[in-house]
Amino acid sequence: MTEKVLAKVDYLKPLPDMPYDVVMAGRREYHERVRTSLADIVGNDRITDDQQVLERYSHDKSFEPAGRPSFVVYPENVEQICRIVKKANELLLPVVPASSGTHCYGAAIPRMGGVVIDLSAWKTIYKIDHRNRATRIQPGVTYDELQRALESHGLRALFPLLPRKDQSVVTSHLEAQPKLIPEFNYSEPIYTAEIVLPSGDLFRTGTAAVAPPEANKTDLIGPWGPGFDWNRLYTRAQGTLGIVTWLNIMAEPLPTREKLFFTPCNSIDQAAHFTYRLGKKWIGYECFTLNRAALAMMLAEHGPDEYRTIKENAPAYLQIFCIAGLKRFPDERIAYQEADFFETARECNVSPSVQVPHIPRAASFFATHLRQCWDRDVYWKDMYKGASAEIFFITTMDRAAAHIAALQQEAIRFGYDPSDIGVYLQPIENGRAAHLEFIIPYDPGNAYEVRRVKDLWINASEAMYRLGAVFTRAYGYWADMVNRCNAVQYATARQIKEILDPNNIMNPGKLGL
Repeated sequence: MTEKVLAKVDYLKPLPDMPYDVVMAGRREYHERVRTSLADIVGNDRITDDQQVLERYSHDKSFEPAGRPSFVVYPENVEQICRIVKKANELLLPVVPASSGTHCYGAAIPRMGGVVIDLSAWKTIYKIDHRNRATRIQPGVTYDELQRALESHGLRALFPLLPRKDQSVVTSHLEAQPKLIPEFNYSEPIYTAEIVLPSGDLFRTGTAAVAPPEANKTDLIGPWGPGFDWNRLYTRAQGTLGIVTWLNIMAEPLPTREKLFFTPCNSIDQAAHFTYRLGKKWIGYECFTLNRAALAMMLAEHGPDEYRTIKENAPAYLQIFCIAGLKRFPDERIAYQEADFFETARECNVSPSVQVPHIPRAASFFATHLRQCWDRDVYWKDMYKGASAEIFFITTMDRAAAHIAALQQEAIRFGYDPSDIGVYLQPIENGRAAHLEFIIPYDPGNAYEVRRVKDLWINASEAMYRLGAVFTRAYGYWADMVNRCNAVQYATARQIKEILDPNNIMNPGKLGL
């Protein structure tokens, strides 16, 4: 049988009137040909089709349907990735890149089979550039690994809120996961990148485009070009336009002194107003707001009973705010920012403190974990019931109350206690916009509850979108939801995909395409 026919047999549909035994023989023959081709590139010890291994890559923690790959490969270098992608074009073989240990939103599920390229073992930190506050890293580097390396240079990584301990920093940046410091989301934390294009050719962005890094005399931090802004094209693309093999990203000075303040608020509007006023003064670093359920999820160490106790004692909303001093005059810097902070608090009729009333352990927890991965086995969002569904999007802080009210109405409609839904509000772009996230715990062993929460998740997502939520990270169902309401955006994305990936081998089926 020809390779073209074999490819159709395996990944598309059997040809009309083809006997079953011929179909199965063709699939087996094609499978072996693909395995041999990939083994010739990476070696037999770096490719697997073991069913238990494939099962781990076939699903994640989301509601997205499973999709089993045919192979998982673990390439050693960029040249091997280029050769794999070129071979995939010849064989019409889907390719799905992955670098985090845990996947949550369906982006790395091989919806159409094919080969997963696992880069989680790529942990080289090529360079830490203190002068330009940058670091160049491979996809397998986690936040804790990067932070340990940066601290010896007096720098720190830009952390999201309590990332998983196996979270890839590169993936987090490419997926535009919000960072805890509102100021630096605005200044674009990605500088330059190296990308294996869907053709198998190697491409570098910005000042890295003129020569390989080892021969490049520039600092590699100029992000623009060649041509348009490639970095923006590849963020939130879910591996559909290429495979990033390194990123040069922003780092920031490590504080030498810092003070944390906790401000209880009666409503999300009160917290948002206070945050807006602080943002205008350009003071502080980490700044975010949690409701009592989200706070209890983080602080409970001993199960549901402690979760309920903390939730009962916690304020309705709690703003966490950090003031830090750097290398030069740290105490003076903290003093004048603290004065501005408390002046703003008086204007907004709120009462910050260095402790959380009735929850004394909260202060030490955040002092330790603001720049650490989650260190316990059960992730904080899953602590209460064993699993959680998440809805997150971009909005403005003054609209958060309307979104929360709409979510609570949907929860009541589906018989779910709205007080158990966690709320996380993260200002970005120094408060011009905000990341609003809802965390919906559920018991994964209770089939009825799983169905109920899935229905709630779908209907609440639709309700958020009708209220103007911007789903910039459009995973799974959200991609279809956004595309059916924006034909121009869908057509543009499809055109870009067809230009860069004419054979549709790079993570096909994602972004609604």
